[in-house]
Amino acid sequence: MNINELLIKVTAAIFAVYGLAFIFAPTQLAVLVTEASPTTTAALTDMRATYGGMSLAVGTLLFILAARPQSVRLGLSAVLLLMLGMAGGRIVGIALDGSTTQIMWVYLALELIVAVAATILLLRTSKV
Repeated sequence: MNINELLIKVTAAIFAVYGLAFIFAPTQLAVLVTEASPTTTAALTDMRATYGGMSLAVGTLLFILAARPQSVRLGLSAVLLLMLGMAGGRIVGIALDGSTTQIMWVYLALELIVAVAATILLLRTSKV
């Protein structure tokens, strides 16, 4: 496995584990991430679907892209877009909402680090 596949697979695994955790333990994860728990059954269901199901699907898709040499470049592009989208949304949230938690800063740093890594790998990877 090369570094390109490794970055995609590690990102995929994080999305998949995060998704499974939100599907099966949304209250506990919500408290960990946001310091609050959902207060309605609809909020729990939406967390299971959005944070859980969508994150699991993203992880699965990234695993599929990493599995084929011809789609690794697309996988790196997907990782880059995902990280930039998440970091951008987080930056807007921090700017508009003011003070935030320590974990939001950790997430932002990780998103930016992975985006930079994906960018470097994309620039070093020849087009197939």
